Amino acid sequence: MFPRLLSSFLALAALASAATNVFNDTTGNGLWGTAANWSLGTVPAGTDSAVVNVGRVATLASAAPTVDTIVIGNTAHPQTKLVIFGDLSATNFRVASAGAGTWGSVEQFAGAVSASTTFLIASNAAGVDTGSYTIAGGSLTTGPMTVGTLGNGILAITDTGATNVSATSLTLGSAATLKFTLGTLGVTRLTVTGTWTVDVASKLVVDGTNYESLDGFFPLIDGGAVSGSFVATNVTFTGFGARNPALVYQNGDLWLRVLPPAAASSQLLTLVPASTVATDFTGTTFTSSRALEASGSAWSLTWNEAHVMDTRLTQDVSGATNRSWDLRLGRGGQIYSFRTPALGELVPPQYRANDVTYGSQYAPWNDEVWQGVAVDIVQNNLPDGDYFIHQAGVYLKDPALTEPFYSPQVAAAVDAGTHSFTTINWGQHAHLGNYTDATTVDDFQSHLLYFTRYRDLGQGVIEVSLGLYNYGPDNLNFFNMPWGGVRRTSTGYAFLSQPGGAAWFQVSDLFGAGSGQGTGVIPKFNDAGGWMAFCNSSDGSTPALALVCGFDSTPLLTNQTSASLWHTGYAGGASNPDPVAWRNYFVVEAVRRYNLTRGRGIWGRYYFVLGDSVGDVASRIAARNLTANATLSAFDYPTTTTPLIGYRTTGSGASFRVVEDNVAPQFQLYAHPVAGSFPLYEIIQGDGTRYLTWNPYEAAPIKTYTGQIAGIRLLGFILRSTDATNTAPTAPLSACLAVAPSNYRASGEIFTAGVATNIESWRATHLGTTANAGTATDSADADGDGFTNFAEHVLGLVPTTATAPLLTTSVSGGNVTLTFTARQASGSGYLGLTRTYDVESTTNLADAFSWQPLAGYTGIVGAGQTVNVVQPIGASPRFYRLKATLSP
Repeated sequence: MFPRLLSSFLALAALASAATNVFNDTTGNGLWGTAANWSLGTVPAGTDSAVVNVGRVATLASAAPTVDTIVIGNTAHPQTKLVIFGDLSATNFRVASAGAGTWGSVEQFAGAVSASTTFLIASNAAGVDTGSYTIAGGSLTTGPMTVGTLGNGILAITDTGATNVSATSLTLGSAATLKFTLGTLGVTRLTVTGTWTVDVASKLVVDGTNYESLDGFFPLIDGGAVSGSFVATNVTFTGFGARNPALVYQNGDLWLRVLPPAAASSQLLTLVPASTVATDFTGTTFTSSRALEASGSAWSLTWNEAHVMDTRLTQDVSGATNRSWDLRLGRGGQIYSFRTPALGELVPPQYRANDVTYGSQYAPWNDEVWQGVAVDIVQNNLPDGDYFIHQAGVYLKDPALTEPFYSPQVAAAVDAGTHSFTTINWGQHAHLGNYTDATTVDDFQSHLLYFTRYRDLGQGVIEVSLGLYNYGPDNLNFFNMPWGGVRRTSTGYAFLSQPGGAAWFQVSDLFGAGSGQGTGVIPKFNDAGGWMAFCNSSDGSTPALALVCGFDSTPLLTNQTSASLWHTGYAGGASNPDPVAWRNYFVVEAVRRYNLTRGRGIWGRYYFVLGDSVGDVASRIAARNLTANATLSAFDYPTTTTPLIGYRTTGSGASFRVVEDNVAPQFQLYAHPVAGSFPLYEIIQGDGTRYLTWNPYEAAPIKTYTGQIAGIRLLGFILRSTDATNTAPTAPLSACLAVAPSNYRASGEIFTAGVATNIESWRATHLGTTANAGTATDSADADGDGFTNFAEHVLGLVPTTATAPLLTTSVSGGNVTLTFTARQASGSGYLGLTRTYDVESTTNLADAFSWQPLAGYTGIVGAGQTVNVVQPIGASPRFYRLKATLSP
């Protein structure tokens, strides 16, 4: 009897201790941690159920005791909220949990929040109106997470402030919304260790308004197994502009793919030399897209194409499918997929035999592609030098690099009107393994920009303009323009043209016996006919692709050190019918030797030509004179004619921003790399720090791929003060950015930037243009008050507002008093200028030379003061006038 009574007593005691503790905010301070604010007079703890309802707002400012259950919103009131800055743990966490009309929201900015058994948002009682949980900082760790199964539930993750958002499973109901709001550097991913289930009506919202990072492919949800997926019509992207967001389901995860930010100025992309071959678009259809559209080709890689794809260009020729093509360009500016109806995929499968150190997938679309390569021969001959600056990207040899890293795109745009795509990329060293050993002599940096334009010329002809500009100390002197090749299973036979271009012969391995070591005979450009071709028949009678590189000029260009060479052959590996099971690669290496020292650039132009046979492409190469137009030329951008791009900045520190402004610029940069110039970049570091610099290694000495450089944009080009040849007004760049000194890093150089003249700045402020044209012409009178625009600038007036008389008079007794305001020369258009006034008089208006300064009233410096000039009235008339002068 006694033991039974005791057990009953203990059960009753345990039941009695589980209490509902309601937040009443009795003190009015709104704090969770104030005992008097709770209905039980104590801060919830232990087995309590903590309830915030009826429109009250509770703020958790510091860590709170663990409780059994937290309920935010169990009444029909829209303002009920919990704001979290401290640690909070519960067995169950419920937001909006009591049926129709219930509202509740949680905003977490810091602290560690956990719910071990259930985490419910609008999923506890049917008819719930709205429940939301927004996390912008701290961490959130839950058991099974359920959102919007019985009412409108919202889980929102904002920016990258949260260190962790994770659940053992995720269920998104028919009224659920999952929202990711990206900050400058991205957003914290949601980690689901088990299955995540998505109702067909669930909504996904991704806001990229503030996103500026380089990373173009990253997970939103990872670690789980997808059960269902978001229906496309229920997915909303906002704020991305032309960055073309797309969702990718990969290995049970949900990834977001976006393009790099838009170019800082479209003028950066106008430097490519004009095409010298006429277009022929008869019967052709050209399309361009920067949306994610995978090739469908078989690759030897497991990497998703969303890592690499940037732009797709296609041309269809009616009635001539052998001239049609489908080109996909990678983030580094490389051609990573080249498909034709007849030949299929021409770009090799990216195969690498398994390497004991790096595995088999360490060159994903960054070697077996069409691209440019630059080498410093001297440094490449160092022990383990491996000095190769790839246009495409880098080998995955550094353990710190867990996914492909392509040469950062610093500006790009499609021009549908000219059937072209132009991209500017900061070239990267391919052999990152150099940076992981103890030897530092081969820890190379790259100060090389690649400029690439792909243009459809019609009828199966693609023009490629490849430019390289060196702004670093290395002497680059060996170039592949281009490096590339084809699948031997698509086009198993290669042909080199003979002098004159009308004949050709079959070639196999000019590298030498399949070794890839260059032991074969290597022909000079001028000893061949200007082109190579590939097809799948030994006599060249089937559909073919040709590469046209032309000839060297006679004599060679200044700074060209030797003849250009065709270096071709098998890249190694035994032939295999399976296109992706071996290094299925016939290499074409167009070798150019040129001394590209700091401040120099070079253009190489070549063409791809598609046709019915080798004979067909040979005749069409001749008909359009492509070999003569495939040229090598030095950069030539005179300072006198190169366009200027204007910029202005706002804020400083974390709020610093720079935008193009050609109306009232704070400073101006060259749009193209004039001789000796340096690029000026906007850099965003992984910690959010933002600054301008010429040197992208200023903060990350070697490894550019670890996230320390999170974003990079090219603004333009600038000259050192010692090299400046500007004829227009200039100022030290440091002075132009003096309002935000922490946001400019000179990295050892002193630069001179273009600045607007004072009257240009004044025009921009008051007339909306810097140009001396139209109604802004100096001699025009924009407001019709009798003063020209030039006079209004000198006098400190507003040219769009009619001006009252500047000099007024009054008579008292025998004196006349002349009054005027001596305006100070300040504000836009008066930098470094002083305005002075002279009062002059005459007795003869007919004699223009009779005006004389009035003693005591000359050289008055304008400071905003009122000046009274008292003069006696004489027997004969006397006239007065006010003269204003601007001077340094």
